[in-house]
Amino acid sequence: MAHINLLPWREKQRQAQKQNYLAVLFMTGALAAALFWMVGQAIDQQIGNQNARNQYLQTEITRLDSLIAEIQKVRDSKDEIEKRMALIEQLQSSRNLAPTMLDELVRVLPPGVSFTTMSRSNNAIEIDGVSDSNNRLSDFMRRLERSEVFDNAELSTIVADTSASDAVSAFNLRVQLSEKALKGAEKEGAGQ
Repeated sequence: MAHINLLPWREKQRQAQKQNYLAVLFMTGALAAALFWMVGQAIDQQIGNQNARNQYLQTEITRLDSLIAEIQKVRDSKDEIEKRMALIEQLQSSRNLAPTMLDELVRVLPPGVSFTTMSRSNNAIEIDGVSDSNNRLSDFMRRLERSEVFDNAELSTIVADTSASDAVSAFNLRVQLSEKALKGAEKEGAGQ
């Protein structure tokens, strides 16, 4: 007699395939979730490492900024000291210029001419004074031009004062210190 299986074997086979499918689906989902979790952990770890590096760099930048500020203070201090030294050298080199200039003014000043005020600005000297006559003032200017200490004597104004019994003329003139006098004063100042 032939065996006929009347049991629903196709139904059981479908059930088994369904269970296998669900098991594979569950395992795939679990593996995907585990993979995503591990990737997330790795990314979090790298973010943490990068944040630590950033913090270290920020700390170093702050430290270097403070060092740069100190270096800038030292440079500013150095520049200030160099300026003072240059001023001292300039004063040292030109300290003999004033006596030389005044001595030469006394030598070239003719009788009848006197100064009321005298001022110096850099290499220019401005002289206000009075003169008995224009001839004496002209003689004074010629002597200034012949002098080795002065150059470019320029008479700015001359005003005759005829109100007094002795007629005098008030004058204003500018004269430059010569290059020779400036160099000589620098040499004398440098030698001391």
